[in-house]
Amino acid sequence: MDNQCLVVLSKFSVAARKVVGAVNPAKLIKDRQYATQVFEQVDALGDEELILLSLDLQLLLGLLTPASNDNAPVIQGKYMMGARS
Repeated sequence: MDNQCLVVLSKFSVAARKVVGAVNPAKLIKDRQYATQVFEQVDALGDEELILLSLDLQLLLGLLTPASNDNAPVIQGKYMMGARS
């Protein structure tokens, strides 16, 4: 676990404590069912900042996978916007 993950985890646990109650950070990391339950409670509350923190934490913990943009058009061809044509 890197520093960024620890920082987000501590911010989340402090912010969630005010709204959801006590959050056990060690259990949040190790127990997937507990983490899912906590994140669902946070989502149900609708606090935007807390939801953003939870999404960041879920992404860092590997509980979410970033969406791939498979529908983006692929542009192939000669580059036409340079100084020389």
